[in-house]
Amino acid sequence: MTFHILVTAARLEQAGLALLQAAGCTVDFVSLEGGRAEMEHKLATTPVQGVISRAIPITGEAMAACPTLRVISRAAVGYDLIDVAGASARGIPVLTAVGANAQSVAEYSLGLILAVARNIPHHDRLTQAGGWDRSRLGIELYGRRLGLVGYGRIAQNLARMALAIGMKVSAYSPNLARRGDISPVSAAPSLHALLAQSDVVSLHAPMNPQNRGMIGAAELALLGKEAILVNTGRGGLIDEAALAEVLRAGRIYGAGLDVLSTEPPPPGGNPLVGCPNTLLSPHMGAATTVARSATAQAATIHALAVLRGEALPSDACVNPEALGR
Repeated sequence: MTFHILVTAARLEQAGLALLQAAGCTVDFVSLEGGRAEMEHKLATTPVQGVISRAIPITGEAMAACPTLRVISRAAVGYDLIDVAGASARGIPVLTAVGANAQSVAEYSLGLILAVARNIPHHDRLTQAGGWDRSRLGIELYGRRLGLVGYGRIAQNLARMALAIGMKVSAYSPNLARRGDISPVSAAPSLHALLAQSDVVSLHAPMNPQNRGMIGAAELALLGKEAILVNTGRGGLIDEAALAEVLRAGRIYGAGLDVLSTEPPPPGGNPLVGCPNTLLSPHMGAATTVARSATAQAATIHALAVLRGEALPSDACVNPEALGR
């Protein structure tokens, strides 16, 4: 049996596309210009069985308009763009490419930490402009304490790299107790305990209603004057207005943020733009050729597995209650 697959992007890396072609699938794409409207039109007018999802939100209403839809497979790890409750109500499994981009995002997280700690963007701007200011000193990371909020594969990879440069690493996650001993990383008993003991904090928690705004004014007040906050998870994890106030007041050393609550930020609409010692980037943590290829391949394998009734990796499905319905 062949399947009709809709990719919510203008292209899919060859590692995934070749698998779909080998399976005899009809593969459809959403143009950059057409975006969400084009995707929703195709769902409503074509017999799509599977969606390979990239950067376009998919609502429950869009799913309902496509009665043939059986699976949504993310070529990514986050799933906040998908109405998971709406998918579950219709028996549609939502899958993620868990682990496929972990190394790339972990490396980017470490890059942000280093860039902020050593003021690299500041030095580059001044030198490119003809200056030669060597008065601004940075922070050495050796011996400092890294706190990981969330301890999935990205955080675990970052922990290994941080340990290699001599940092002390702790982690907090509500599910961490089930993992048992995670040494040489230590487990913090609570988020506040982790923040109070950390020199560098890196966010890797999923975006869900419980985690929205988890780093607010009270949490930021626990950080020291030389603390660095890095976020390669989701922008909504941070109260951006509270963080901007702390940065402008110089109450922490700096921040490196690859994700924002609204992407891209509207003109004049994000308080973090222009904050001192703040490095912003346009959600590039997973943007390597290796990670893009790996997520495309994983998303395709997962989608075909569901459509064929085959087994999935145990942690690939966000809503396992929808499997087999």
